[in-house]
Amino acid sequence: MEERAKQQQLLELLKAGQPEDMTKVDTSQVRYALYVRKSTTSEDRQASSIEDQIKECMDTVVIPNGLNVVEVYQESVSAKYPDARERFSDMIRDIQMGRIDGVIAWHPDRLSRNMKDAGAIIDLVDRHAIRDLKFKTFTFENTPAGKMLLGITFVMAKQYSEHLSESVGRGNKRATEDGEFIGKFMHGYIIDTQRHLQPDPDNFKLIKHMFNMAIEGWSQKEIRLWINEQNYTVQKRREAEPVPHKWSKDDVSILLHDPTYAGILEWGSNYANLSEIYDFEPAITVDDYFKINKIDPITAKVTSINSPKTSVRLADLFRQGVFCGHCKQSMTSMMLPKRDKDTKELVLYRYYYKCETEGCPMKDKSARGKVIIDTATKFFSEYLFVTESNYADYVKHARVSLKKKVTEFDSLVASLRTRIANKQRLYDQAKELIANTPKLSKHYDLDKLLNEIVSMKEDYKKAMLTRDSMDESIPSFEEYLKLLQSTPDILGKIRDMKVMDGLLRIFFSNFTITATGKDFRQGSEVVFELKEPWKGFLKNGDFVLGAPSLTYFKRQPLMLKKIID
Repeated sequence: MEERAKQQQLLELLKAGQPEDMTKVDTSQVRYALYVRKSTTSEDRQASSIEDQIKECMDTVVIPNGLNVVEVYQESVSAKYPDARERFSDMIRDIQMGRIDGVIAWHPDRLSRNMKDAGAIIDLVDRHAIRDLKFKTFTFENTPAGKMLLGITFVMAKQYSEHLSESVGRGNKRATEDGEFIGKFMHGYIIDTQRHLQPDPDNFKLIKHMFNMAIEGWSQKEIRLWINEQNYTVQKRREAEPVPHKWSKDDVSILLHDPTYAGILEWGSNYANLSEIYDFEPAITVDDYFKINKIDPITAKVTSINSPKTSVRLADLFRQGVFCGHCKQSMTSMMLPKRDKDTKELVLYRYYYKCETEGCPMKDKSARGKVIIDTATKFFSEYLFVTESNYADYVKHARVSLKKKVTEFDSLVASLRTRIANKQRLYDQAKELIANTPKLSKHYDLDKLLNEIVSMKEDYKKAMLTRDSMDESIPSFEEYLKLLQSTPDILGKIRDMKVMDGLLRIFFSNFTITATGKDFRQGSEVVFELKEPWKGFLKNGDFVLGAPSLTYFKRQPLMLKKIID
């Protein structure tokens, strides 16, 4: 009985803590959040919306009623989609944690234009986590009818948002079809009163030259460096003064991708041929646009812009593996073209490593890639890892690596086998289905399925051959000796940078270049870190100096016999 009495006492206390009429709220005890939002971050659209909302809510809601605003949440994000607003989520979290129990906004549509966020607000009102809602342009009462009206308002806000989006899309489509440029600015052109694009007398020639550079094979980085040396300025508004513009990598990429420069206006999924609408002057021909963007107009196959024509142009020689000895940061790999002064034709490419670390005394200083190759060649000429113990150690490491590769190939082979079986089953089922119901034949391409099976079987055969050859991939001692002995010659003859990079990465972990003069070109010292097992061989003195000839080892029959055994 004593426990029952205590339970009744608890019940009475809980009842006493609740107001008899939930519509009557002591606002002096409510901690309000003021939430204000505009749907764009543009500086010239809704520029005063946030400030206006705050001022109007303060002047007409907060101050006259003496409300206690403990936090202002403001953001410039659309409320059309749920879970997209960081500050709105912060406010909801603060309400759930009990730090806020009232919300003020200019209108319900500021809080939400989607049903998920609207539902979160109504749910918090239902659970009395939000004790009061106040709006500048809407009156809310915490009653079933009031909550229903609030819900209807949220639904209307969502419908308005979708209708607005539909109307804007329809308007954009119509404007694009009429050749009107919807954007606010386009490099190389000015926008006239009809919103047509006319060549900019100051920048049009510069933009055309950038496209010509791309056609000639210049990289985007080279184009960017060139245009940033031309004192390029832009006038983004008619009455505004031109201001300097520094081109970024993305700026150049966007320029080269934009079909508008070839006469095809693109806005979203809407397109128009500008030359058929008005006297538009393109900056580039369609053929050249295809060439720059590596588009085959017949197959419509697209590859990346300015992809190197040959492997020699790839700046892949120990990329991210060469460090500046002054700041200890990775140096940037780059290929710089050398052109004939008169014809401007490409003569050759030179490979450089450049330090781009802010504050480093070598910032913007570069070292020739040859210093890395020379260092590696000198190393291979002085050290030959062909002793009895290090060959055995090499075989040990090679077997570990081989085991991993064999496992990977076993997985690949099993996967191919399963895919072939599944594709064969699909082919058999389709063939049987067509035999029973011939009119379904138009929905199945049996020849295509059969070709896919044949192709997959060829891949399977190649994978099996590679897998079987792995067991014999570890070189004998004599093969090992010949390989290491000829490494300096091989390195000097390699012209494919990818192959050279692969060879160096077998032995080296990294290189560090330190200038011995004012910059790297006046003199530099290169140190390196070896990989295992070579690092251990060198540390333990397990090598032969001077890279001797094979005849040296042929005079050591006991050692050879022991290794072969």
